[in-house]
Amino acid sequence: MIDQGSYPNKYVVDTNIIIYTLAGVKAAVWAMKKLEDDDIEVYYSTIVEAELFSFHELTLEQKSKIRGILDIGEIVDVDSNVALKAAELRALSKKYYNRKLKLPDAIVAATALLLSAVLVTRNVEDFKHLRRHGLHLYNPFEQR
Repeated sequence: MIDQGSYPNKYVVDTNIIIYTLAGVKAAVWAMKKLEDDDIEVYYSTIVEAELFSFHELTLEQKSKIRGILDIGEIVDVDSNVALKAAELRALSKKYYNRKLKLPDAIVAATALLLSAVLVTRNVEDFKHLRRHGLHLYNPFEQR
């Protein structure tokens, strides 16, 4: 995936990567295949699960494909620790960067930070200011 260096062998996957994988976009499919094949711990926030299953016209086949992708990793619940970390990230995003970090994004970032994991996302722009606060990002659309 990336040069591990000081990075952990843990990844939290954002919703957009799974959506692109389901659409057959090569970079996302490649990244998910690497996550599945390599000796890597894969996690998803329950918010990702909620976002994926919230599309109103999902067929049974699509639901099954989503579940198959989610089965590659482990679902992490939004507990009090995640909620408070997400709140902290939203507050500092506004205070220090004048950025409005959406709650789902804050939850996904908080999950990655609390697990000491790399966040896999195409939406690096939404998270890049959090690098100063320990968040590691990987965009499979940029690095291969």
